[in-house]
Amino acid sequence: MKTSRSWFHIATFAATTVFTVGPALALSLTRGPYLGRPSDRAVAVIWDTDQAADSRVEYAAPDGVWHTAGDTAATTHHVVAIAGLPSGAVIDYRVSSNGVQLAPESTFYAPRDGSDTRFRFAVVGDTAEGGTVLTRIADRLVESGAEFAVHTGDVVYPSGSQADYDRTFFVPLARWLRHGPVLPALGNHDIRTSRGQPYLTNFVLPPNGVTNNPRFYALRQANALFVCLDVESSDYGADSPQYQWLVRTLAASTATWKFVWFHEPPYSSGHPNRLVRLILCPLFEHFGVDIVFSGHVHLYERTWPIHDFVRNGRGVVYITEGGGGSPLSTFHKEDYSAFVAARFGYTEVQIDGGTLNLTAHDPDGLVFDSLVLDKPQPAPAATVRVPRQLRRHLGRR
Repeated sequence: MKTSRSWFHIATFAATTVFTVGPALALSLTRGPYLGRPSDRAVAVIWDTDQAADSRVEYAAPDGVWHTAGDTAATTHHVVAIAGLPSGAVIDYRVSSNGVQLAPESTFYAPRDGSDTRFRFAVVGDTAEGGTVLTRIADRLVESGAEFAVHTGDVVYPSGSQADYDRTFFVPLARWLRHGPVLPALGNHDIRTSRGQPYLTNFVLPPNGVTNNPRFYALRQANALFVCLDVESSDYGADSPQYQWLVRTLAASTATWKFVWFHEPPYSSGHPNRLVRLILCPLFEHFGVDIVFSGHVHLYERTWPIHDFVRNGRGVVYITEGGGGSPLSTFHKEDYSAFVAARFGYTEVQIDGGTLNLTAHDPDGLVFDSLVLDKPQPAPAATVRVPRQLRRHLGRR
């Protein structure tokens, strides 16, 4: 791969920042490093220390040239945003504060631009540290090669409090979080503490341009649009800022694939949210959303394509992925349900141009459901053969 220093651009500060490091303090890493997605093109590297110190990330793309980004301001919560990386490249990185490397070198995937048509992501939900479920899922996500994970909400039980984030989320998922960001939705448990303020503090997410914080947001990855909604703490009726933002976001998208996720499922054999079904699902159908992911019900479920509120040969597929470790739910299978099982696990989605492969896995990686969707792709322009006689005629004009 031919690369140069020119494709590196630091989103929040220049890469040429000069670091003045005094005598090293006895710093301890208290969380991380973990990753965030502040925009379509940027990755944020995040870590916490027990003492205020500067922030420094060294990173290299496949060309092997190392670069440095950081901030000299002293802080205990370190966020370094990096943009302009080669699309989809595997980036090596290491973090340090006060001149001390705080964690082993790790890797992440750079965001993919619109010229890419192949990538992989994962879906998890209702993550509660019960036994080793989350730790096993973290191992499987690293092995899968997923570039990021969508989270369908209820990130931290029982009440989304700051005190529980390390024990129930950051520690059991630590191996994965060093390699890929989690893109979460707010769940009903997450908003029980200060209306979800710990969630907003702990994750670095794209702004929506409408509200002061990213309770709902969108980003582009390769040939796909991802839209996260908040149906727990924000209005979503037709007159609400979120609804109007959603209409604008979906209407403006030219992406081949469109995905939406939020916490409470509109279609479920457990506990469907019928208000979400009435208000939002017609929008998903109108704008060609392919799959809607939700959690809340602690099981896995896939519907048949649904259009105009009924099972149809075309329409939107609804996936409930709530098997992240919370006690499993009971259910009564609905006629719109293609597959449902009260099982712990996660979902993988692989995009290859106009083909989507979805697989549901248990915490040990065993596949127990799958789906393939295909979309016609534009045919290459035909070569028009001009008869020799006509070519001669055109040549005389």
